[in-house]
Amino acid sequence: MDSKDDLFSDVHEIEQKLIAAGQGEGYRDGLTVGIMEGREIGVQKGYEIGLEVGFYSGCVKIWRKLQMRDPTFISDRALRGLVNLEELLATLNFENPQDERLQDLLEKIQGRFKAVASMIGCLQDYFPNESQGLTQHGNTQHTPSSLNF
Repeated sequence: MDSKDDLFSDVHEIEQKLIAAGQGEGYRDGLTVGIMEGREIGVQKGYEIGLEVGFYSGCVKIWRKLQMRDPTFISDRALRGLVNLEELLATLNFENPQDERLQDLLEKIQGRFKAVASMIGCLQDYFPNESQGLTQHGNTQHTPSSLNF
């Protein structure tokens, strides 16, 4: 019986060593792949956020130029919202992408943008599904075709 126990003990010991070696290799390989996938997803998300923030910044600049050409383009209320949107955009800080406040700030910017776009009368141009049923605010209704660039 001792020889059988020794045989099974040896087999069990070899099996445990192989399992441990496999776990070590799997952990190292998983760590390498995880880092690569994490970087890829991080770059993708960073690009998406940058694209969105750039879009909002570009709209603000265009609206400011249109306001310079036609002071009645933006109502006082919309102007206050536009100033607030500019301030929110100026406070964005991408140095710490894991900061939870970044997502909150992006949501505030999205909301402020939609509000200003609605007040200017061009929300339907940016978000066609969300503008149904909204009333237009301000003195003049501007549409993209009525604005000469």
